[in-house]
Amino acid sequence: MDDFRKENGPAKEEQAASEGAACASQPKDAKAARKKRIRCLLAVLLALVVAAVGFTAGWLGNFYSADPRLRELEWMLGLLENEHYREVDMDAVYEDLYDAVMPDIFSEYYSPEEYAQRVAESEGHNEGAGVTLTTDGDGSVRVYGVVENSPAQAAGLAEGMYVHGVSADGGELQTGSSSEIASFIRAQDGEFTLYASYSPDASSAQPYVMERRSYSAAYVVYRDSETSFAFRGEDASLKETNDPLAGLDADTAYIRLDSFNGNCAEEFAACLAKMKERGRKNLILDLRGNGGGYLSDLQSIASHLLRNAQGDAPLVAYAQYRDGTRRDYHATGNDYADYFGEDARISVLADENSASASECLIGALIDYGTIGYDDLYLRKDAGAEHYATYGKGVMQSTFVSSSGGAFRLTVARIYWPNGNCIHERGVTDEDGAVGIEAPALRGETDVFLQQALAAICA
Repeated sequence: MDDFRKENGPAKEEQAASEGAACASQPKDAKAARKKRIRCLLAVLLALVVAAVGFTAGWLGNFYSADPRLRELEWMLGLLENEHYREVDMDAVYEDLYDAVMPDIFSEYYSPEEYAQRVAESEGHNEGAGVTLTTDGDGSVRVYGVVENSPAQAAGLAEGMYVHGVSADGGELQTGSSSEIASFIRAQDGEFTLYASYSPDASSAQPYVMERRSYSAAYVVYRDSETSFAFRGEDASLKETNDPLAGLDADTAYIRLDSFNGNCAEEFAACLAKMKERGRKNLILDLRGNGGGYLSDLQSIASHLLRNAQGDAPLVAYAQYRDGTRRDYHATGNDYADYFGEDARISVLADENSASASECLIGALIDYGTIGYDDLYLRKDAGAEHYATYGKGVMQSTFVSSSGGAFRLTVARIYWPNGNCIHERGVTDEDGAVGIEAPALRGETDVFLQQALAAICA
């Protein structure tokens, strides 16, 4: 979850992990121990550098001259760059240094170019094909996600498909791991063809022609029993897409919210208006795979959904900082009654990838009586005893350096309005949520959704 947007604010939320290479001439245990010592030392040294970046030049000069560890680090890096017997990739060295200083998996350093790109993406301005890939346990490459209004979505690609290869300009079919195929796609400058199907059998592969280009990402989809609406085109305007959701009753609408980024707040409000226009009084809100985003978007979206909230700006969440400071985040309004009657039923769908702002929204809905835990449906693996949302109850702020690089740092814990913090726990079946056994990827048939509809609309 991110504190504020743009300069001196957060970049897009994501997990990060890095693993360096060990020296091959040492025994495994010794290599690991040496690597750990080096990374710890570098982390301490770089932490001092990072701490100094945000201060004035005069103070920085005094700080630098007073602490010999900074001079030692500069001396070491200079020798490494200029005196090593072979040329050293200093970009890789600094990348390892940045990785070493990160105190948790949510903190991350962005180069100026990376930060500019992430700010653009967080505002919905994307460059690429709009598809992410993953690798199954058996090595199969599958489509993990497709961004709404992206070239991949326009081509017909969908989550859960098996990827059998990719080619460009009539060239040879390229296969490999998910990272190799993703690298191939990133290298394209024009149309390319991705071969995919819902079957692991390569003979069933169908061509999906797309291109890497600029596009406006969309994050909200509306469906009911008769039709559907999504944000399409260069301006991502709401358009009828004629994809009704079988299993919905005539009183219920379905809205999928993929992220708290871009224009999601405006898109969500437009879909609620469409729900009202079409005479639907109940709502199924799908937060599966929604990894969070900006608190400002959470505040806007929550303003439409708080059943028993009092006042014009009810509390949605609050942050607790290390020094004890508390910062409250309030809804931007309180207009639940504009969309829902007293007898309205709202249900929420979530999974292990519903995180951060998604979990905060769930918390606000629970705390204000919009839903009970038995209105929350969670995906679980076959035979799993327990199931839960991701469990991210911390917030990041991004500090921008004079060079344009940025340090996205975890700065506070996030609490629900009633004081509950779900960090490293999530919302679970032990709270009373309903578990639905279904595959992790939706595939040609969305097993989870169909089972949830059967339970909700019975």
